Amino acid sequence: MKRLFITGGSGLLGSKFKYIAGSKYEIVTTHHKNPGENSVLFDITDENDVMNKITSLNPDAVIHAAALTNVDYCEDHPKEAWNVNAKGTDNIAKACEKTGSKLTYVSTDFVFDGERGMYSEEDKTNPLGYYASTKLEGEEFIRQYDDLNYAIARVSVLYGWHTRMNFVTWVIDELKNGNEINIVTDQYNSPTLADNAAEAMIKIFEKDKTGIYHTVGDERINRFDFARNIAEVFDLDSSLINPTKSTNFVQKAKRPKDSSLNVEKVQRDLGIKMLNTTEGLNYMKKVMQ
Repeated sequence: MKRLFITGGSGLLGSKFKYIAGSKYEIVTTHHKNPGENSVLFDITDENDVMNKITSLNPDAVIHAAALTNVDYCEDHPKEAWNVNAKGTDNIAKACEKTGSKLTYVSTDFVFDGERGMYSEEDKTNPLGYYASTKLEGEEFIRQYDDLNYAIARVSVLYGWHTRMNFVTWVIDELKNGNEINIVTDQYNSPTLADNAAEAMIKIFEKDKTGIYHTVGDERINRFDFARNIAEVFDLDSSLINPTKSTNFVQKAKRPKDSSLNVEKVQRDLGIKMLNTTEGLNYMKKVMQ
């Protein structure tokens, strides 16, 4: 049985691989602060730890989902963000080149400036904040290795069932409790069901695809309309959702206005359906029952 090594195994995306592919592959997950069942303690910022553990396990593939993703925290802690998101990725790439493991690096839609949206894999990147810059540096580190078999999988607004809150579970929780919420109408993304993204990344490994893939939901939608879709699918009161503008929120890091991504390449090359928000939310509702 082939072995897949998942960094960030306690996170929303990383936790989905055992569920999606655990019957086909030996899935080894890692953690740093939040241990999961049978997960391996792993510090991506420690080059020796990364090299020792990846070489000893000798996985067929590494899916690198671990990252420091709090955008405003990264703006205030640039050194830590760089060590985790950029240098940590370099450490993993170096180990994967040595073992010959296929590396899939999970990157972000925030590598684009959001001036127009529906970006393809070939479009020019222009990150606005420090989080996005460090994730792009991770991409650039990977490209420097001549003998590394790699793919870059960009995601956007990951959502799904998990022990920690994400946008969808937060909206469900607030509306169930009868709380009004203010959601912006002027930020567009391609929200991504984590289960669907994990499925796409497994396909990248199985088909041995290389290069960049936009493994996101097949929809350009603003946060307000996304929240209304959540209310509709889960039979919650949409009148509690108030439209607002991003200028009404004080945020340290600048966000792209429209970082939606085009999924034509990933659907064509992998033969996979990337779900829109209604489809993804209905999947969540189905597995909940």
